[in-house]
Amino acid sequence: MAVLQIVGNQSRSGKTSLAAALLTLANTAGRKAAYYKPFSGAAGADSDATFITQLLQPYGGPAVPDSGDQANSGDAAVLAQVQNAIAKLESQAGLVIIEGPDGSEPLPLDSKVILVHRYSRQAGVDAVKASIAAAGPNLAAVVVNAVPIHRRDEVARDLGGQTVPLAVIPESRGMLSVSVAQLAEHLGGQWVLDPVNTDAPVERFMIGGNIMDEGPTYFGRYSNQAVITRVERPDIQMACMSDRTSCLVLTGPGEPRAYIKAEALERELPLIQVRTNTHDTAESLAGLLEKPNHLTPAKADCFAGLLMAYLGGEAVEQLVG
Repeated sequence: MAVLQIVGNQSRSGKTSLAAALLTLANTAGRKAAYYKPFSGAAGADSDATFITQLLQPYGGPAVPDSGDQANSGDAAVLAQVQNAIAKLESQAGLVIIEGPDGSEPLPLDSKVILVHRYSRQAGVDAVKASIAAAGPNLAAVVVNAVPIHRRDEVARDLGGQTVPLAVIPESRGMLSVSVAQLAEHLGGQWVLDPVNTDAPVERFMIGGNIMDEGPTYFGRYSNQAVITRVERPDIQMACMSDRTSCLVLTGPGEPRAYIKAEALERELPLIQVRTNTHDTAESLAGLLEKPNHLTPAKADCFAGLLMAYLGGEAVEQLVG
């Protein structure tokens, strides 16, 4: 049995994203995996544990234990309860992933440790090295997360020579995305048709206005886009309907044309309608992709791909067995 404990240097370092990615990779490879987050506040009220529970359901793995409502105080009795819960999971799964505390220092458990350090340009690589030192002798891998793309190679070079596998992962639009359902909720929009593909990721917003390019050229540049356009512009709506568009946001009063509904229905393309104009709708989205958002299965798959690309398949295989 393998037990991996994930620790982070700060809140929102990417621990749950890493856990979800490793669980996805392990289960896809046919290895039964379990997850436990011992300290997260009120028992049963942790959104990360709820998401992981939903992620693991199709694979039939062990149930995610309730998180404790006590603080991570290092109390011996509390630690014994945690160890008992882990032992039970070990008897049910070939891999147990523990989401440990923030602060880089792991819980005193018999486990390998994976450090996730969210990169800060102000703190630089010295802060990463300090986190590595604090992670202890059981450190098995280091993930430096959310590094600006233009600095990734420099950071990887400055952190070279580590004794454990190192992944320097650049910022990713996939990890900053929202789902179609989250976008609709944020806008207070209404579904024009029965909602479909609401888990599809949205990484970019495209405005459908008076563009100079042909529709397929303009709207064919990016994938996972939400196109915002007036409800009375069926020409733009038809031009942007492709497998690169996650949804259409139709603005203003009125009803979409019947053939637009029919085309969207055939393509299983979500249509969201809001009553504000296109400009005000676009303004309301400012900063949405940078806000903390709940994980989605698409993000778990995205981070799994980043892990394979930057940590390497062999290192990942060693971690998940």
